[in-house]
Amino acid sequence: ATSRTGRDVVFAIDVSQSMLAEDAPPSRLEVAKQGVRDALHSFGNERVGLVVYAGSASILCPLTYDYDFVRYMLEQANPRTVDFGGTTLQAAVEKVVDQVFMDGRDGVQDLIVLTDGGDHGSTITQTVDLLNKKGIDTLLLGLGNPHQGAPIQLTDNEGKVTLLEYQGRPVYTKLDDAALREFAAQSQRVDYLPVATQAFNLGQIYLDYAKNKPTDASDSENGVTIYQEAAFFFMLPALLLLIIAEGWTRGALKSVGAVVICGLLLLQPQAKAAEEYELAYQAALHSLSSGAYEDAAASLADLYRSSSEQSTHSNRLAAVQFNRGLALIGLSTVQETSTAALSYAQLAQQAFLSAKRYDAKLERASIRLQMTASRLAELQVDIAEQKVLEQQTKEQMEILITQLQALLKAQTELRQQVNQTTPQTQAARAFLQRQQQLKDNASTIQSLMVRLDSQIQIPLEAMPDSQSLFSEPIQLILKTQDSQQSAARYLNNFERWPLSGELQLDAIHSIEKILELLTDEQQQAASDDEEYEDMEDDEEYTYESEESMISSESMSGDLAAGSEMQALPVPNYSAEDILMEEQGSQQFRQQKRASSNAGKVEKDF
Repeated sequence: ATSRTGRDVVFAIDVSQSMLAEDAPPSRLEVAKQGVRDALHSFGNERVGLVVYAGSASILCPLTYDYDFVRYMLEQANPRTVDFGGTTLQAAVEKVVDQVFMDGRDGVQDLIVLTDGGDHGSTITQTVDLLNKKGIDTLLLGLGNPHQGAPIQLTDNEGKVTLLEYQGRPVYTKLDDAALREFAAQSQRVDYLPVATQAFNLGQIYLDYAKNKPTDASDSENGVTIYQEAAFFFMLPALLLLIIAEGWTRGALKSVGAVVICGLLLLQPQAKAAEEYELAYQAALHSLSSGAYEDAAASLADLYRSSSEQSTHSNRLAAVQFNRGLALIGLSTVQETSTAALSYAQLAQQAFLSAKRYDAKLERASIRLQMTASRLAELQVDIAEQKVLEQQTKEQMEILITQLQALLKAQTELRQQVNQTTPQTQAARAFLQRQQQLKDNASTIQSLMVRLDSQIQIPLEAMPDSQSLFSEPIQLILKTQDSQQSAARYLNNFERWPLSGELQLDAIHSIEKILELLTDEQQQAASDDEEYEDMEDDEEYTYESEESMISSESMSGDLAAGSEMQALPVPNYSAEDILMEEQGSQQFRQQKRASSNAGKVEKDF
């Protein structure tokens, strides 16, 4: 039996600019990357993920058995692969816990952090609590000289080297040994190893670290055990030797017959497995072509796992990845939110990239990579614009509520004055002018409601499709204006003066109802945002049988075959094809930096 229930290991590499210091030659960052390479040489059953962080964190590779893919993505790790600079370990831990590690694997998950410390924004207590809550063992490796600072050398596109400066003076950085020791002291699950500037073998360090740790998962659905025939290649030679030992006698002929029978018996289950595989594959393709993308993606993921575990030919695995990518792109196109669409598009991009790695001649994968990268860029821009619009809407909602509260207060005060004043011409004239002003204020509020209604365009689930968030408030503000107008008219008629107070009361009740509706909705939205934070990314497919065989990686992040898979072909496609993984996100980061300063930190190193 081949066990795939080994530990899940995520490497979190600090890619802040301080990691470019060369006190650990050639640089702290390169030493960290070489350490991960050493560890991969020592791994067999472990699933590996890769996260980089500075002021924010990014997932370069989800959990996978495809160490070659991890090595490729490791080469992409640099300070430009995150949204903004600084050093915030908490961002990396939250990203790993929320989006990389899976539930049900408590006790078999390791986080290995390679950093020079110098944290600018983490809350140690919250970070440690998160690691303890999820049962994640953490190994901190400190890189850099802890006693003497080193300059940070930056190289521009023309190869010119300059020193990083802060407030007009060169920055010198050293290993923040004290902070990392303090972090490790907060939890028994966190260990700290200050490798400083010494040579080290992370593979051996991890083997010693995990020597006595469990290698099984509590959730059987996430632990995978595969049984394979190991005696097949020994059975036929053994039977042939038996024939030779008996000589070419009658008994030998019987042995020959036994060989033939055994061969047929061995081939029969294989033929049956191939038939079952083909049926399952055809069913998955039918789901794909009929638009049942979710079913297709799940079925093709199962087929991919069985293919990779049996060391299936690379062309077949390439087709697996390709069709899986199509299913994921299909899922991306039918999502109601840009965020969900982005998640599926990112998975599709990884599938197409893996397909290209398995079969470098699969040009359709290159084309799809290009198309998917464009879609990713569009979705990321949409999400950025949506966030801007949501912020603007939130600010306008706050202005609206403030105006309503002011109108309510003013209308209530006017009614009290009317009720306490004896009807007279001079008072009536002043009250009339004030009431008309309040009606104009209500009209302004109505205009803001209409504008917000056109921006939001989200029907409430509890209301008919024809109604929206502002349907009832708009009707109420119109009713408010009618009451205010009638109240103003009665202020000129001393006999009906008391009725003006009653109409003003109607206006007050309408305003109170509007505030109740909008504040309840605002509180619900805030509650939904908090819940989401606690929980935390084409064209129509046309099937072509000549290139579509099977499809892609497992839903749990298994991007490629396991440790026993055959060697992959050397990719020979262009840099544009293989670097699509970064193209969309780089464009998005540039737009983010240009449009806002949300990602800026005081010390961007």
